[in-house]
Amino acid sequence: MKFDETDVRIIRNLQRDARTNFADIAKECDVSVDTIIKRFQRLRRNGVVRGTTLLLDPRHFGLECPASLEISVEPVRVTTVVDELRKKTGVVFCTPSVGMQNIFAVVVLGGMKELNTLIESIKSLPDVKDVKTSIWVEDILLCPENFELEGIKGVLP
Repeated sequence: MKFDETDVRIIRNLQRDARTNFADIAKECDVSVDTIIKRFQRLRRNGVVRGTTLLLDPRHFGLECPASLEISVEPVRVTTVVDELRKKTGVVFCTPSVGMQNIFAVVVLGGMKELNTLIESIKSLPDVKDVKTSIWVEDILLCPENFELEGIKGVLP
């Protein structure tokens, strides 16, 4: 799909604020609202825009310890370990990766004690060789498809 300046302006406006009114975007682009609607629909149809979302700040749910985990496992066990990790409370994103470690995960937990417990449970999985941890210190905003409220035990009713 080829993009022109109008497509890029639509995308940039919606990246800044997905609630931006199409009439405002049309005014900025000097085109009709109908043009913006059709362009947006084309962007969605072609998979350029896959949806609109809001960002959640886990700190408001009492989750103060976000971290990235890089996990080394035996190559034949990557899929199995990824499936196991996705079931664990606090794991908001997990995917196979290429590099020094072959699994990457993002976790958000209430504190260091919970993070330590999770890391120890990961290390106890068969064929897990190493877990490297990086704790985030700023800007902990997560998209809802990665931050499922149901996975936060004890925080919500």
